[in-house]
Amino acid sequence: MIVPTYNRAKDISKTLASLSGKKHIPGKIIIIDQSKDDKTKKVVKKYSEKLPVEYIHLNILSANIAGNIGIKKARDKYPLILTTGDDVDFLENYFEKLIEEFNEHPEVMGIGGAEISADKYDFKKFVNKISNLLLKIFFLPYKEDHKFRVIGPYGNTSGPQIKKEIRNAQWLPGFNECLRSEIYKDYLWPETKGYDVLSDIDSSYRIYKKYGKGSLVLTPKCKVHHRESSAARYDDKKRIFVNHEDHFSFYYMHFDNLPGKLKLLLSLTGIMLGNFIRTILQPKKENSDNLRYNLQAILYCYKHRRDIKSGIYRTFLNDDLTMKMGI
Repeated sequence: MIVPTYNRAKDISKTLASLSGKKHIPGKIIIIDQSKDDKTKKVVKKYSEKLPVEYIHLNILSANIAGNIGIKKARDKYPLILTTGDDVDFLENYFEKLIEEFNEHPEVMGIGGAEISADKYDFKKFVNKISNLLLKIFFLPYKEDHKFRVIGPYGNTSGPQIKKEIRNAQWLPGFNECLRSEIYKDYLWPETKGYDVLSDIDSSYRIYKKYGKGSLVLTPKCKVHHRESSAARYDDKKRIFVNHEDHFSFYYMHFDNLPGKLKLLLSLTGIMLGNFIRTILQPKKENSDNLRYNLQAILYCYKHRRDIKSGIYRTFLNDDLTMKMGI
């Protein structure tokens, strides 16, 4: 189990507490800490007598570089690698059911568990029908009942509540993504500054494309609670720039063809149109700022498209994750 973390000592404490005392736990828990203080280190030390925890401190601020360090240490020793957030609680029998699924289904290459606190969603509600239809037209993320599909460079579908097994998933949520370690023999996460928004979808979608239907499973037998910590989050402008650069990267990796280009243009049109309408209907500074940030980020990504295609990311960020001047 690999957990990159940054300035979230309270969150990582809750995550480790959810494992402590359970009969079934990971053979190794690797915590890669990028915090500037020693609060997380103290938390890990507290649990080191109860759990097989290995602590690593990293001065580079990058969730993916941290994750790759853990993957490299684990991939030759352990048959399964679970990458997870530092704000996830693992409920009883999670690991027992996870192992059972992998043992009973050798064709399965990746498994994700169900979020127990997912909001109820009424697919028959008129507003939801209209919203999903509009998002579908522009190949943007929308809700589907017990389906997790990748539909374009900006779009994927998801089922809010997982009440039955999804055995034909095309991607897995990153807050609990367990893959057979052989996947990481020739694949590592893109090493970007800070965090990204698509490493989970990219890693699991590659599996689906290589191994096909039935290789990815989402199961309610493995239950988690994703607390979605608000600590160490990006401001709106930085978040929007990261979002667009990652989706441009995803486009070049998986959709760099004529149909993919049309989907990309439709998605960008839908994003700008949606932000413009929101600004007209609700003329608040936050909305007008987000409209401007989206336009700036799209233009930036187009200007730097060759760098993005070549895997050169986050040139808009300094090493301390602040935005560079003039951007």
